[in-house]
Amino acid sequence: MGISKTKKKKLKGVCVFGGFVTGYPRSTVLRKGLEKLGLGVSECHVSHKQRLPVRYTNLFLKYMFSKRDFSVIYVPEFRHKDVPLAWLLGKLTRKIVVFDPLVSRFDTKVRDRGDAGEYSLQAWHNKNLDRMSLALPDLVLADTEAHAEYYISQLGASENKVRVLPVGFDEELFKLPIGGEAQLESIPREPSKFTVLFYGTYLPLHGVPTIVEAAKALRNQQDIVFELIGGGQTFEDVESYVNAEGLENVRLMRRVPTESLPGRISSASLCLGIFGKTDKALRVVPNKVYQCMAMGKTVVTAASRAIREHFVDGDTICLVPPGDAEALAEKINYLASSPEDNAGIGARAYRLLHERYQSKRIAESFLDYCNEAVG
Repeated sequence: MGISKTKKKKLKGVCVFGGFVTGYPRSTVLRKGLEKLGLGVSECHVSHKQRLPVRYTNLFLKYMFSKRDFSVIYVPEFRHKDVPLAWLLGKLTRKIVVFDPLVSRFDTKVRDRGDAGEYSLQAWHNKNLDRMSLALPDLVLADTEAHAEYYISQLGASENKVRVLPVGFDEELFKLPIGGEAQLESIPREPSKFTVLFYGTYLPLHGVPTIVEAAKALRNQQDIVFELIGGGQTFEDVESYVNAEGLENVRLMRRVPTESLPGRISSASLCLGIFGKTDKALRVVPNKVYQCMAMGKTVVTAASRAIREHFVDGDTICLVPPGDAEALAEKINYLASSPEDNAGIGARAYRLLHERYQSKRIAESFLDYCNEAVG
């Protein structure tokens, strides 16, 4: 399941297929990388809000009346329900079908979010949808080895079909200002606020309650402030906790446009990943980790097998036990008082990300896998 180094064959192009949300980081990175390699990328797209029969009808018609000057039908993240139609069209028109689920619906909706009971009808439905969407394609992508093993051992995916493709980052968006690279390891000359940044959708796997508990432990450190951007499932609980504890060192902000995130990251002293203790949290490397590291920031996140597949604790990232607010507070306090270490880890992270995880590198591995599937 490691990244292949096979010689690339000539593929005509890639069709991004389904009711996907335009602009999601995973598929955006891949598309930009493919375009940098000179490969044609087309779309067969309708709104995900359309009911399934309507969506299938519209996708079928769009596909059949398209030029079909591509070799690969790529079904991007979260589009499990669109895989059966993609598979049928692939068979009819002799294209290979690649599914990039990014998550398991069962794992996300049942075990991580707790939307339904483990043995409920909804749980059964989502697990079967997972199994079907992983069985039909010619190639299944996973963002980590840990996720790949979950797809194989728990959801019946074929080991011969599953390949690991890291998420990577969009270097056109998450980039340093002109001259920024030369300043990566520089130390601020004057004392200023040490800003700890988190952004996300407040899912249980993000572990935001752990972050605000760490902020409480550091409330007397006047130079350390927390900026939390986003909203979602646990936001109201977090907001209530911050208000009840009177945490003046925590600033809560609702979601900001994606285009604003690089500026927020650039202004931060330290960035945070995820701290949840769910099984899913231990299998993923979230977008924010790649994005912040790509801008030369030290990232503190929960230790997991998935994170260790790519990064080394104390060298390119800083790890703490999942859900451990005390350890997180200690790590933040250490980095705030050790500017040389904070700058050095961020600089090494930057170099690693730009060497291995730019969009072009991700796309090269994707094409290797597609060539394997073609045979």
